[in-house]
Amino acid sequence: MNSMETNSTRRIPVRGLLIAVISLLLAGFFAIPIFLSNMVIAGEEFCPQLFQKRDFFYYRIPGTKLRLGSTTLSPASSPCSTFILTHLSAKNPVEWHVSRASQGTSSTDSGPSILLEYLKSTNANGAKSWDDWSFRKPASAKVLWPIVQEAAEQKLYFCVPELLRNADSEADLQVLNRKLTVICIDAAILKMKSLSDLNEKSDRSKLRNWALSFTEDVEGDKAYDSRKTEILSLSE
Repeated sequence: MNSMETNSTRRIPVRGLLIAVISLLLAGFFAIPIFLSNMVIAGEEFCPQLFQKRDFFYYRIPGTKLRLGSTTLSPASSPCSTFILTHLSAKNPVEWHVSRASQGTSSTDSGPSILLEYLKSTNANGAKSWDDWSFRKPASAKVLWPIVQEAAEQKLYFCVPELLRNADSEADLQVLNRKLTVICIDAAILKMKSLSDLNEKSDRSKLRNWALSFTEDVEGDKAYDSRKTEILSLSE
């Protein structure tokens, strides 16, 4: 009787140990692929000076900022045609703004994705909508795209939809230019209000100077004067 009880008690911990080992192996089997996929950081970035985009990816240990190796970049390409590019100015130095980033199954879009979606959108004929618009309205395009480029350089991508909407609806070029510059000034003011950290002081100063540049040659215009006053009060 004692011998049977001893054998029984020996089998119980062996069985429990076996179940634990199998559970750990299964957990590792499912966890390792997830861990490896979370090591890959991939996405797309946009250069407002060149109006080009490129893909990137690199490896990073999950839960840390430790990178493994260097960043791999695809060749840069433009999302639009010369009907837009001809109105832009190539500038140095260039900056690359992240438009989309993914890690594992999670993905986030950033400001440049707004502009890129418009540049890649197509019309009923399959042509890119804003390439076609710029071909049909070169005078309006000459007013619009330099301002869009400047707004992108200031990372004010959120005002792009309003810039494009006004460009499509306004035929008078002087009125169009005024509308677009006011939109940019308002966007700059809005962003300046959100930059309260001391580390963002240089960004505030850059936005301030850029927004004020639109008001330099305008005298006696209440819309510009009131905005200039607000900009100066924010920079104090």
